[in-house]
This record gives sequence, C-alpha cells and structure tokens, in this order.
Amino acid sequence: MNVSNSSTPSSSQPLPGITNFTRVTYSILSIVAMVGNTLVILVFVENKKLLRKSYNILILSLAVSDVMTALLLITNPAFVLGNVFPYPTNHVIGDIFCRFIWSRVILFQLVVFSAYICMALATERWYAVVRPFQYQEVFNKKRTLVYIFLVWLWSLLLVITTPFEVVFVPSNSPSRRCKWKFLWGQNTVRAVVGTIQVLFKMVLPSLTMLCLFIHMVCKASRSNVASAESKAKLRGKMTRMVGAACFVLIICFAPSQTNYALTVMGKARLDTKLHHFLSLLVFVSSCVNPFIYGISNKNYRGGYLKILFSVCPKRIANKRFENDVEDKRDATYTLQTFESKF
Repeated sequence: MNVSNSSTPSSSQPLPGITNFTRVTYSILSIVAMVGNTLVILVFVENKKLLRKSYNILILSLAVSDVMTALLLITNPAFVLGNVFPYPTNHVIGDIFCRFIWSRVILFQLVVFSAYICMALATERWYAVVRPFQYQEVFNKKRTLVYIFLVWLWSLLLVITTPFEVVFVPSNSPSRRCKWKFLWGQNTVRAVVGTIQVLFKMVLPSLTMLCLFIHMVCKASRSNVASAESKAKLRGKMTRMVGAACFVLIICFAPSQTNYALTVMGKARLDTKLHHFLSLLVFVSSCVNPFIYGISNKNYRGGYLKILFSVCPKRIANKRFENDVEDKRDATYTLQTFESKF
C-alpha cells in the first residue's frame, strides 16, 4: 500500500477513480478478511487457555488488526464507495473528514502495525529455537502485552504526519475536495523523508523477519550443539505457521512500498493501474492469514470447525451429534469384541 503522503495528479488530470473491478475486489477482500479473522478471534474467546502462550496473544492482536483493516477498507470512500460517498460541505467537518478519513491514516497505520506484529512473532520464534533458556523471561505475558502497545505507538508515529498533509477545498467537486499538500515542499527533501518512512515501515520489519528465520535455520540445522528440542521447534507447526504468515506479508507489502519510494523520487505516480493492483495486493495478507492458521495448526482448525458447527442449522448439528454417538458406539463395540478374545 502506498502511504498517504504521496503525490496525486493535478486537478486538470483525470483520475482513474474506483472502477467496478476494484470496488468488487476490495469488497470481496474485506468480507473474506472480516469473516476469517473474526473466526480466529472467536477461537480465542472459545478457548482462553490458548492465550497462555505469547505467540497466540500476538496472533490475536494481528487478527483484531486485520478485522479493523477490513472494516475501514469497505467503508472508506477511496476504495469501495468512491464518488457515492457523501462528502461533507461544511468547512470544519470537511477538514476533519479529509485529514482523518479520506487520508486513510488509520488504515495505513494498521498495515504498519501488522508488519511489526509479524516481526514480533518472528522474534518470538527465534527465541524459542535459538535462545530457549531466555524465552520465558523475554516473552512472558506481561512483556508481550507491552510489546503490542509499543508497536501500536510506533506504527502511529510513522504515519503521524499524514493528517497534516491533507487540506479541504470546498470549491472543488465532491470527490476532489480533499487534496494532498505536502509538508516537505522541495522534491529532494520529500524524497529523503519518504525513503526514510519506507525504510521503517517495510524494509526494517521485512529484513528483520528474513534474517531471524535464516539464522534459525542455520543455527538449529547445522550446529552440532543445537538441542533436539530446538530442532523440533524449528520443524514444528507453530514455526512453520509464523514463517508462512511473515513470508506472505512481505510478498504483499514490499511491492507497494517500493512503488511509493519510486513515487516520492519522481520515478512513478499514483492512481495508475499498477498502483491500484499493488494496493489490492497489500490487503491479500489479511485474508490469507486465517487460512494459514487453519492449515498449519490443529488447534485453530479444530476451533474453526467447532464454531462453524455451532452456528449450523439444528438439523446439521443434530446429524453431526448422531454420527459422533454412532462412531463412539462402534468404537466401544470393537473394543469389547477385542477384549472378549483375550
């Protein structure tokens, strides 16, 4: 996703706007992400014992972030509603609307927050594999909650300038009343500031995740002193699950931020087909994560099935109950037959 302090075409240039394809695609992404991540949250509500583990607390925070992202995505005028959105005419309300809603500042902050939560998950797995004796001290429940809070503040800090770079122009047509006005007037300064933002928003978390997983593999696989427990954790379902989530986030997030870096350097522009495609790609990770959890981990998979069956029609639920009773009856009969032979 391209961050908000990016250039836009002048008012004389036609904007591509929201096409039917982007509107439908964004809507589908939002619904899938909302349903999938709500299911993840309900798994933790159903089984609170899972939250005794630090990685589950981090996964819960990531799921909450993805649900909020989906809600903002489907309600923001820049993605689904487009020109249909009732743009305000009052100058004060319009100014607030442009700075905090149209600018998508909270949406961008949530994406950066998700990237750093994935980095925290990779760090948690690194400690579990490489530094198991320090793991409990570094990743206890209290410290994990502190990490999440600090990540939230840090992601907010990285987009803090966004509301100050948007103005409300009431004389323009409704869809053009919000306009970017950069704090950094000179192109060179803007390029430097934009590059620094990209480094902290994408490059730092992405490289950290990659380096941690590479080091884990090298340390646990090639070291003769690595414990059997460390090697087992490296091959374990949780490490594979976190690795897959981190890899998907990097694949989805990096191209958009690279395009933004090129934009602030004057080598590319926004509101192009490439820009919209890369923006779509960013939100794919929010949809994919629940599937990764379900495929990689039986606790999540079992939780999904339990919740889904609980909301099924009564006939289906009763049929499943009857099948379970019949299976248990067959198992009991088989056991009694086996015991009678001895």
